[in-house]
Amino acid sequence: MPRGTGLRMLAALGAARALVLPRRCAARSLVRCAATDTERGAPKLPKGQFRPKQSLGQNYLQDPNYAARIVDALQCDSERGKRVVELGPGLGALTKLLSREYPEMVAVELDERAIPLLRERYPEPITILEGDVLAVDYSALSAARGGKLSIIGNLPYYITSQILFCLCDHHASVKKAVVTMQWEVAQRLVAKPRTRDYGILSVVFQLYASPKITCKIPNTAFYPVPKVTSALVTVDFPEDRELFPVQPAKLRTVLNTAFRQRRKMLRQSLKSILNGKPCPEEFATKRPEELKPEEFLELTALIFGRDPETPDSSGEAVWRTQKLRE
Repeated sequence: MPRGTGLRMLAALGAARALVLPRRCAARSLVRCAATDTERGAPKLPKGQFRPKQSLGQNYLQDPNYAARIVDALQCDSERGKRVVELGPGLGALTKLLSREYPEMVAVELDERAIPLLRERYPEPITILEGDVLAVDYSALSAARGGKLSIIGNLPYYITSQILFCLCDHHASVKKAVVTMQWEVAQRLVAKPRTRDYGILSVVFQLYASPKITCKIPNTAFYPVPKVTSALVTVDFPEDRELFPVQPAKLRTVLNTAFRQRRKMLRQSLKSILNGKPCPEEFATKRPEELKPEEFLELTALIFGRDPETPDSSGEAVWRTQKLRE
């Protein structure tokens, strides 16, 4: 899924402020989707300028059956799909299907090669935003579109967690995300305590949302064929999620510190943030992989005190800068 550079807002959104922040980074390329000439036929990629760039980690979705399955999983009920946001449409394999059901959708694309083609194939009322998906102000976009967003897209393997954490930062503005990712990352999202895959990603997403693996996608569904298997994952951000009893930044500190030494008991691994105080007794002899997600909230409250998350904290860059140390 190619991406482009530059950050221009389309006037059609009518938002009072920019929805894409002034930031550009080619390394944050999305995995791209290739356009199909017929809905069920083999995809035909334009020659030359649209060849996948290895430096951007580009892999085109070339299986129309999986493209249809990804789109079917979205199920957005907003009027004419005005709250549907596709991340990195590339040449439009998903956009072609989405546009029929959601004619007022938004697509965010960073590849300057693909922008003219997308705007030609999918004119208004579809809105094509040129910019970095990590720089989008999803909260402002949600306000401009009149409600919580439904996100869809194929995520690049090497920045999957960054994009996921970015959505967590904007959790109050996102209703659902239907995204593809590496199979191993998907397993970490849904992992349970006391398992090898359980870690920071598991805790955060099981606190903020309800992730579910929909299906496995073979590597042959992409071109060039990657060495790993992918998964289609649905992440629901519930309306009735209670506000945290602690600040997300404090929770992040506890998670990073604990999982940095995941084999050690918490009384040992948390020494650097306990400031000489004893570890709370009920957690002292446990290892981080033994705690349920909600127990990390209680542990954070015992260490730093209760400082509830406030509604206007949504969108702050707390999680998107997270670098997993697992």
